[in-house]
Amino acid sequence: MLLFFDETFRNSLRYNGRPLGALCGIGIPEKQIARVANDVYQLKTKHLGAEFARDREIKGKEVFKNFVFGLAAKGITSNNLALGDDLLDYIRGKRLPVFGCVCFEKKYRQFQVDDVTALDKTFRYLFERIDMWMKIHSPDEKALLVFDDRDYGINRKNAEAITNFLQRSSAGLAMDSILQTPFFAISQSQNVGLQLADLVTTVVGLRFSSHKAIDPYFAKLKECIPYYEIDGGRKVSCLKVLRNQ
Repeated sequence: MLLFFDETFRNSLRYNGRPLGALCGIGIPEKQIARVANDVYQLKTKHLGAEFARDREIKGKEVFKNFVFGLAAKGITSNNLALGDDLLDYIRGKRLPVFGCVCFEKKYRQFQVDDVTALDKTFRYLFERIDMWMKIHSPDEKALLVFDDRDYGINRKNAEAITNFLQRSSAGLAMDSILQTPFFAISQSQNVGLQLADLVTTVVGLRFSSHKAIDPYFAKLKECIPYYEIDGGRKVSCLKVLRNQ
């Protein structure tokens, strides 16, 4: 199972402009990646033309920008918004799982590790959920983590901290459904997984920044966020939210 992740940083309208960060991702079975790439290409062609589908990437900030919501409020559906809607329907129809962590805590909301010997709790909470879901739904598979490329220094520290955690800590070693080495890639290379990760991260980020126009689109995405039960039936969502203490 390939798990692609992207991040977004916003200010919450609900909490007086309080900043938040969201790191979210989407799972695509390795055997389905070529089919998903072709299906997404067809949807891009349908709404934005063959040239766009061939040469340009999907960006959530363009698909769900304020301008298209303004048009929708006037009864005008833009091609961008129609593409976003179709992509969410596609993700839901294919039952591609969505994972994520939304963080309001100042120390952790940048998803940027400072101490490579102690993995930030944002990543740990996220990995716990991925590991448990994999063990329940795909026990014979491993999850391969693919993160969108950021700054080299951020990538290096995050990769080192993640690898140290998964290879050297008792908690990390217990998460044996996750491959111990993360990968980094760029969406501009027509990486369909990262483009879909960007889309779902944008939807989650807008939802938790209290952008009301995103609500019907988040409602579709919410159906793709799995949960599991522990401790006699307590439900644990695969979207973790960390608010300020």
